[in-house]
Amino acid sequence: MKKETLLSYARAARLKAYAPYSKFLVGAALLTDENFVITGSNTENASYGMTVCAERIAIFTAIHAGWRNFMSLAVVTDSSPPSSPCGACRQVIWELCGNIEVVMGNLAGEMVTTSSLEMLPKPFGAADWQGNPVTGEMLQAEDIWRLPVTSNPLGYVLNDYPAPQQIPENYKELLSKIVIDPEFEDGLYRLDEEEKIIVISYLHQAKGYTLKDKRSGRGNEVYGVFACRAPLRPNALAQSVVELVDIKKNILTVKGLDLINGTPVLDLKTDYR
Repeated sequence: MKKETLLSYARAARLKAYAPYSKFLVGAALLTDENFVITGSNTENASYGMTVCAERIAIFTAIHAGWRNFMSLAVVTDSSPPSSPCGACRQVIWELCGNIEVVMGNLAGEMVTTSSLEMLPKPFGAADWQGNPVTGEMLQAEDIWRLPVTSNPLGYVLNDYPAPQQIPENYKELLSKIVIDPEFEDGLYRLDEEEKIIVISYLHQAKGYTLKDKRSGRGNEVYGVFACRAPLRPNALAQSVVELVDIKKNILTVKGLDLINGTPVLDLKTDYR
């Protein structure tokens, strides 16, 4: 993954910060050895010692999700030159990530690249998992499947529908665009041979869920949520089959998309029917 792309993840994560005291927003993005990205943002507290930096939140989240091997960490602030991780974060980076690349950037596009060992030339303790009581067998335990699964969106929907209730009734005849991150553009190779594609998305405005709902296509009879297309689901995922009209570089034009502007797109698949 390009450094600029990882910085863009950190820049987006910065907008999730809780920083009412310092007003200093920080975003971090941690890249695993499988090119998966986990983000974090600084979270402050009125008791200042309870504040946790963006870098540590990203790393702790990644560890909790089961990741162990990391390649790079990006940090974005609104300062020039770009701010570097604090001493506590440097120690955590070393112990839990090892000697990885650290990329620091700001909103003006400045970028500084170093490594965790350069930032902490004489670290305390080991940078490995030896001695940790959590084993591979434990990670396969019966209840592990209950833990949340994180996904990185591939792109987003671009159209004129700002909210679900404003999707026109004739949406099946209207055009929308799907903007794919240029990092994944090669994955669109030969997609233009398909007439229809399946769009897997995350319904980011859906809140909560119900296990039964009315099914409009069946006379508003009540069905279980897994037997209908109700948007309020235990996991707010949607599957939309659309007509592929055009592809220009990383931008797809599709017809019949029932998603609102800004909806994160998680995957694209071909329709084999």
